[in-house]
Amino acid sequence: MTKEERAKLEHLVAKVFTLAYELGTSTDELSREVRQLRFQTEDKDFQAALINLEHAFFMVAQSINILKEQTRNATIPTKKLA
Repeated sequence: MTKEERAKLEHLVAKVFTLAYELGTSTDELSREVRQLRFQTEDKDFQAALINLEHAFFMVAQSINILKEQTRNATIPTKKLA
């Protein structure tokens, strides 16, 4: 790996982790709002729809975690050279 490639990878990793943090924070905030709305309503159909939406937020959170993990894995070649 060249110095230029390493620099590009470090820049990319920083951007990915910044994006993941921002997405995670926004997802968490929206998920809490959905959960709160679900607890406030007595409409069973609406509650069911909100449960599905909460599940979708969970899947987004899982995807963000996978993105971070794979980004970390992309840095393994730089450690082999160190």
